[in-house]
Amino acid sequence: MRRIAAVTATAVALGGGMVLAATPAGAAPAGAKKVTKSWVTNKGNKAIFRAVKAGGKFSYNTKTKKFVVKGYIQDLSKNGTAPGVQFRVWRDGQWHESKVLFVTSNYSTPVDGVYKFNSKDALWTTTGTKLQVREGALKITADLKGAKYGAWKKLR
Repeated sequence: MRRIAAVTATAVALGGGMVLAATPAGAAPAGAKKVTKSWVTNKGNKAIFRAVKAGGKFSYNTKTKKFVVKGYIQDLSKNGTAPGVQFRVWRDGQWHESKVLFVTSNYSTPVDGVYKFNSKDALWTTTGTKLQVREGALKITADLKGAKYGAWKKLR
């Protein structure tokens, strides 16, 4: 699977805040039309997703077919799960998925608690023609198994 640029889904606590390491977005080529839209996850109807919220803005360059997704991940309650978000794009006749992005502590464990992590850098940068998003929730256990995912939501 070919990836143009992928986000390192690592967040660390620095000075009381959290930071997500990401690849910065480049400038658009001359003559290209850049479309910018807002996005938000479904906030699914299953109990595990009611405390998960993610949203932000994405831009799409019509000439290069490049998506740059920015935004936030929010946990609305301390319920034993860490919120996450995942994206996918349609390219070369198939779907290509991003890694699931969870906010983690400086010990690389998912964070559970009431917070809103805002990323100033891109969450994901890739090329394609269609973009979708879904929320995720990871049960905080010793083996970190038990991830659940919501339905895909069309963004473009």
